[in-house]
Amino acid sequence: MKIGETILKLREEKKMSQEEFAQYYHVTRQTISNWEKEKNYPDLQTLVKISDESGVSLDCMIKDNFAMVQEIDKKVRHLKRFKIGTTIVFAIVLFVLSYIGIQSSKQKYLIHTYEDKLEELGFEKEGNNYCVIDDDFKYDVYMFDRPSIWKWNQEMDYREKFITGTLVEKDSDLEENLKVTIRKTSDFITLYISRENYMVDGTSPKIKEYSLDKNGQIKYKENMDKEDYKVYVQWQDEIENGVKKLNQMYAKLYE
Repeated sequence: MKIGETILKLREEKKMSQEEFAQYYHVTRQTISNWEKEKNYPDLQTLVKISDESGVSLDCMIKDNFAMVQEIDKKVRHLKRFKIGTTIVFAIVLFVLSYIGIQSSKQKYLIHTYEDKLEELGFEKEGNNYCVIDDDFKYDVYMFDRPSIWKWNQEMDYREKFITGTLVEKDSDLEENLKVTIRKTSDFITLYISRENYMVDGTSPKIKEYSLDKNGQIKYKENMDKEDYKVYVQWQDEIENGVKKLNQMYAKLYE
């Protein structure tokens, strides 16, 4: 017997309208109409229930309805694909969440280690940077930007690995409006000299920079401005001591 005929006969035996029959099987009235006209077919679970209630074996219903078998087979294939797709998506989401968790832990460890080293060196937080002051210089280190979460190696960008030291005024020995700064990176040690009363385009102080060697001595004296050279000679001992401390701090903090 055709599946549509089986469903129609079962509905009539139960003396139900299509609306009532639809409610019984938790579908719409239009779905029942389509079943009876064999425009589409119930799922396997519903077929088993119809088979039990109609007395027509499931084997007979399937065997006599090739189109239904094809549709059920199609639904099964789609279900398998859906399950496989869902499993793959779940696996990807789980991997991404695990990856982010691992990277977040690496970032926390990187920052915690960095801050511990700063604390050991005596640095204290001041706004967005950390500083420590001795008799001659105020040393500044800036908190680095966190690496991208998608970068496997969670480490500081080499451009953020630097320490600066600004000469501290002592009993007005430092010339008024003069600023002397030394800066240590992985490759260079630089001396910066600026005077606030010497403006460029009326907007900012002119800053001159000079290369220092690892001992804090000027590499190219002949290229120095005469006034800047006088400043360097006046504060040479302090600058050399400052460079020595910068080297020690840099090695402790970054190497």
